[in-house]
Amino acid sequence: MRVYNERMRTRGFTLTDKEVVELKQAEQQAKRPDDLRRMQAVRLFGTGMDKAQISDITGYSERNLQRLAVCYRQDGITGLYDQRKGGNRTRLSAEQRRELEQRLHQYRPVDLQVSAHEYWTVSDLKIGVERWFGVVYQSLESYYTLLHQSGFSLQRPAKVYRSRPNERAMADFEAALEKN
Repeated sequence: MRVYNERMRTRGFTLTDKEVVELKQAEQQAKRPDDLRRMQAVRLFGTGMDKAQISDITGYSERNLQRLAVCYRQDGITGLYDQRKGGNRTRLSAEQRRELEQRLHQYRPVDLQVSAHEYWTVSDLKIGVERWFGVVYQSLESYYTLLHQSGFSLQRPAKVYRSRPNERAMADFEAALEKN
């Protein structure tokens, strides 16, 4: 028991029996694995388990365990839930998305002096979004999503092999061979 008390004093974070029960109940109701893992880490950390063992079980470093303990003390169990709002997709507001869709349908990249292209490409959209809204996405997938949400579909050019003549040229060549 003395080792447990020593650890708790240096750790500065202990849970009451009531808090342990609440965390266990929240763990059972957790829908996302990351939320469950955070709750387990806080519970284990607050009950005095060795930090190295907690790190092996949860994958959290000592610094992250302390950060989670602070979040728990400040906001309770709700502080352990994922607080992210949604990444790249939220960089443009709904109003900006509507405005973007109108521009894409109303104009061509050449009309808006984005590029010399006749049709919208991901690189053109990237330039336009940065110019018009001051937003730069980390992933090209975000630009594909914007195009798709604006009603555009991905068009791949037909495969034309320059090293191989087209069927008409082949037929003409074969006809010329037969005449000789």
